[in-house]
Formats: sequence, C-alpha cells, structure tokens
Amino acid sequence: MQTLLVNKTDFADVSIVSYDEGELPDGQIRVDIGPFALTANNVTYMVTGDQIGYWSVFDPMAYDLTKDKAQGRMPVWGYGVVRDSNYPGIEVGRKMYGFFPIAKSMDMQPGRLSDHGFTDIAAHRSGLHGLYSGYSFTDADPSYAKHVDLQPVLRPLFTTSYLIDDFLADEDFFGAEQVVLLSASSKTALGTAYCLKASGSRPVVGLTSAGNKAFVEGTGFYNETFDYDSITDMNPDVKTVVVDMSGNMGVIRTLEDHFEENLTYICRVGMSHWQEAAKVPPKRTATPTAFFFAPDRAKKRIADWGQAGFAENLGRRWMPFLDSAKDWMHVENAQGIEAVLENYKALLNGQSGPDKGYLFTL
Repeated sequence: MQTLLVNKTDFADVSIVSYDEGELPDGQIRVDIGPFALTANNVTYMVTGDQIGYWSVFDPMAYDLTKDKAQGRMPVWGYGVVRDSNYPGIEVGRKMYGFFPIAKSMDMQPGRLSDHGFTDIAAHRSGLHGLYSGYSFTDADPSYAKHVDLQPVLRPLFTTSYLIDDFLADEDFFGAEQVVLLSASSKTALGTAYCLKASGSRPVVGLTSAGNKAFVEGTGFYNETFDYDSITDMNPDVKTVVVDMSGNMGVIRTLEDHFEENLTYICRVGMSHWQEAAKVPPKRTATPTAFFFAPDRAKKRIADWGQAGFAENLGRRWMPFLDSAKDWMHVENAQGIEAVLENYKALLNGQSGPDKGYLFTL
C-alpha cells in the first residue's frame, strides 16, 4: 500500500511511502479510499496544520510510515468503501464520505454509530474538532446521489462559504456597504459570492488575477470584478469588508492603503497564495482582522438551529449551487500517484485552472 508524506516546512518536498496493512484489529474497519479531491483548500490545511491540528488528523507514525516528525499526511475530502469490517453494524461495501489521507486504504475505529454515519475515535484524533472525525454514509443522504463527481470537490468548501455569509450577515457586515472577495476564482470564494448574491444583502466584488477575470465574470456570482492591478479603480469611499481567500499580505496592504478607514473588517479564510501566508499580517488597529474557523461557526449554528435545521438551511443554498456548477466546472478523474503529484505541484504553483476539479484514486 502507498501513502503521501509532506515536509511540513517545505510543501514541495514529498515522498511516497509503502506500508503493510497487517491484520485488522477487532472493533475496526478497513476502508479503500477514493475518489478524493485536491483543491487549494488542502494547501490551507497544511499552512495552518500545526495551529488548527490538521497534521494530527492522520498519524504519520501509523504503520511505521515515518519517525520523522517533520513529515505529515495532508488530509483530503473524498469517498471511501469498506473492504473489511470487524465492527458490528458497518458492513463490507458500505460507502462513506469524509476526511481521508492520500493513500490506498485506511483502518478506522468507529464510534457513535448512527443511521447517518459514525465518528472515528482513534486515539490520535481525540483532540480534533468533530467535523474532521465524522463520516457520512452516502446511502443515508439522498443529496450524495446528485452530481457525484462534483461533491468531493465542492461540498466541504461550500459549507465554509455558507458559514461565511451567515457570519457576515449576523455581524451586519461590520457596517460595510460591499463585500470584496480576494482570490475570487477559488471554489470557496465562488460559493461565498453565490450565497451573498442570493441573499442580496450587499454588492459582491471579486478580486482576481487578470487571467481568471473572464471566468469569474462568467459565473454571474459577482456584481463587479477587478484584477489585482486595478485595485485603485475601485471606489475608495465605499465602506468595505474583505474576505481574504489568498493570504497575500501585499494585496491586503494595498487594500488598506486604498480604502483607509472605509475598510471595516478583514475576514481571513484561505491561503491560496501560500508562500505569502507565513508573513506577519499588517498591523492596522483601525481594521479588525480575524481568521475564520468554519467548524466553530457550524457548532454555533447547530446549537441554534439543531442538526436537522442546520442541514436544511445549508441545503437550501447548497443544492442550487451544486446544480449551477455543472455549467462552469469540469471534473477530471485520474488514477495513480503520478497523477496526484502532477496536480499537487500545479496547486502549489498556482497553476490549477478555476474551471476544473480533480478526483483521484491510488
């Protein structure tokens, strides 16, 4: 069996490690992984891996993969199928959706089993947010039957998009008259723009590279679109909240200089410009800045609305967005580690097209 290990301080330094599955212990299941998606969101997971705990989701010491704590296993969203089961209640052949490592297979220790799914209660995952330990049975949720290939690419990102919209609306957009989304062609930004425009609370402005501007405009999710070289063309007198998917501190500084006191809040979400992400953010006391952690917002809304209410509210936006994606996104399926590495390199170098999604199986 194979899995991918990444150097935590140099994401371009990867290695493919073989492992022996061994005997399946009692109380566990063995899952064949795939297909899974690779997006810029996975780079954000690595940048914030130590702060939020993404490097702990899958133990690199498992199967004696490595004794080098400088290496980690990047998590991805995708499907899995039970190949072997020593856990009563989960049968061979059951399909699930959730967080997986880039690997051929994975042993899991189920707990909190319900009709809809279960939680992996392996010891090394005990401190993680429940969102990253939960697995959904796809046959228990009819929404998984729709646009099957688009689901792993967009579903986890759209949940974040929906929660950003909900958060901003709850805060009355921090007094802003418009919302500017950085890295507007990213999938999380597209979902956020869709939700914002659907609610109609504030105009939505996209900020993207010149090469992606036509694609962003073609989605119809933004009221206006600018490229990074035309920031000063925006009206500086409009009170503005920024949602930053890029992590590019140079762009943030330019926006602060341009809008000055009319920049009311910076919501930091993603780090698609990951080389910039480690730099110290600009110190401007006039502009409140905070990193948005979607699981905490989800926890609040589940407490407010209940699990069923949260799922219903999310689905009201998710399903139309998913339907729209078939018109602007093409998903390619590939097999083998070489295909994964090729796409991974393109992600790190910012060369992955915004109109494409990628699914892989080792």
